[in-house]
Amino acid sequence: MKQSNQNTRGLTLMELLVALVIVAIIVTAISVMFVDTHRGWLDSYAKIHGGAADDAAMSQVAFDKIVRKASRSKYEVVGLEELTVYYYEDWQSSDELDRYARFYRSKSNPAQFYVEHGEVNEDDSDVLSTVLLASTVSDLEFKPTSGGIEMKLSLDDGRESTTLVTTAILHNE
Repeated sequence: MKQSNQNTRGLTLMELLVALVIVAIIVTAISVMFVDTHRGWLDSYAKIHGGAADDAAMSQVAFDKIVRKASRSKYEVVGLEELTVYYYEDWQSSDELDRYARFYRSKSNPAQFYVEHGEVNEDDSDVLSTVLLASTVSDLEFKPTSGGIEMKLSLDDGRESTTLVTTAILHNE
């Protein structure tokens, strides 16, 4: 018998095709994993920095900050969706409540929640500024509690909905 001098180094075409199919399956699986992870990250980011979450955070901070400096002796809750609190511009030198803040839901666009700051005069009030706190409001309710005021704010931006319940204590007389 004659022996062949050929070395059988290398791959056959069939082995090469099998290796390519295995690599393609692995690359596809890793790509799907990356796409799902990226999509999940985008959804989480949108929830944290999206409309309802930002609106809730801004509304809570503004409500707490303003109501805490307001007077316990004078505030007005109109219906369930409007609150006016009165406070001193400079509590050390003022003798009378000379400023107000009015939290309200817009009549023309009920999804918008505003706070209006103004100056109280003897005959009327002057509006100093109006700030949009939330633009995804689905429900708003103010309720006096012992020593404070509770705000229940429901927000819905189409992707997420949240309800914020916060109470701020009225500190000044």
